Amino acid sequence: MKKTLIALAVLAASGAAMAQATVTLYGIVDVNVQSAKRATVDSTGTGVAGVTQTKLESGGQNGSRWGLKGSEDLGGGLKAVFDLQNGFAVDTGASGQGGLLFGRHAFVGLSNSVGTLTFGRHDTPWDDMFGGILASGTNVFAATNGPGLDAAGAVALRAGVVNADYVKALKSFASNVGAWTGYNSRANNSIKFTSANFSGFTVSALYALGEDATAAFGATHTTSLAGQYANGPITAVLAYQDEVLTTNPSSISLKNILAGGAYNFGKFKLSAAFNEAKVTDAPKQKEYAFGVSVPMNALTLRAQVAQSKGDFLGKSTGYDLEALYDLSKRTTLYTSYVNTKHELANDEHSSMFAMGLRHKF
Repeated sequence: MKKTLIALAVLAASGAAMAQATVTLYGIVDVNVQSAKRATVDSTGTGVAGVTQTKLESGGQNGSRWGLKGSEDLGGGLKAVFDLQNGFAVDTGASGQGGLLFGRHAFVGLSNSVGTLTFGRHDTPWDDMFGGILASGTNVFAATNGPGLDAAGAVALRAGVVNADYVKALKSFASNVGAWTGYNSRANNSIKFTSANFSGFTVSALYALGEDATAAFGATHTTSLAGQYANGPITAVLAYQDEVLTTNPSSISLKNILAGGAYNFGKFKLSAAFNEAKVTDAPKQKEYAFGVSVPMNALTLRAQVAQSKGDFLGKSTGYDLEALYDLSKRTTLYTSYVNTKHELANDEHSSMFAMGLRHKF
């Protein structure tokens, strides 16, 4: 009898402990049929060749993914949290992010009433703000993104670059340029803090250790900081990101400074964002985007214009038009068009038209 009571007590305690922990399976499956033309520039910086491709592609509005996330109540307002998120291609079944198992992010940490501190692979705070403030976010049809321009070779030539490590570093900045320049949206080996919401104010900070120091050169690293005010119809963001792309033969970094805001009028929402992008020893790129989102019951219409201008990448100007129709809370049909004109490619246009389906679970 005594052993039975002990066993029951253990089971009860185990059940109580399990009740304090949660694990959730979640994800998005997004696929579209698209016709896309991507402008290219050869190594001389003058030749242009654009080929139109009709493709079945994964990840239009959102990258396709599945993930596991959870938390455990440790008592006293403290929780352990984790999130593991895999990216994949619906059209081929392949893993995304270069074949990483949890390439979108993978982290574990602690959370309380002040905020959340996590360790692992994260989206950067700069990317969080960039995707959250713009009408079209960071989807592949956004004017700030789009099918892009293959510009790395021409940029290296324009900058007079001969060092191989510098050219490699430039690919983060210019290998796929829409109307805005490129950046790294995720960081390995990173520590991230995100504050709780204090009357609409939140702040976040990330530092990523490069872990690639040698006897001759220091390690690369990334610093990303952001602040947001979101209360009622008003949203305002400010973000900074410094990516040290290579230290061989000297420190070459990409810096982005973002400021943006949005106002929800009820029947429509207006947004605007401004950014300054700069690679070490290169001129700045000044960038802007303006957008509008109009919800009409199950239908949402979005439009956005964007431009990047500077002596480094020249001028790129683009616009996007999108319509999304919710079949349910989890399933959405969409159609999107984006067109970008690239001065660097002798005013060549890149464009994309797509029709797709997104399902969330």
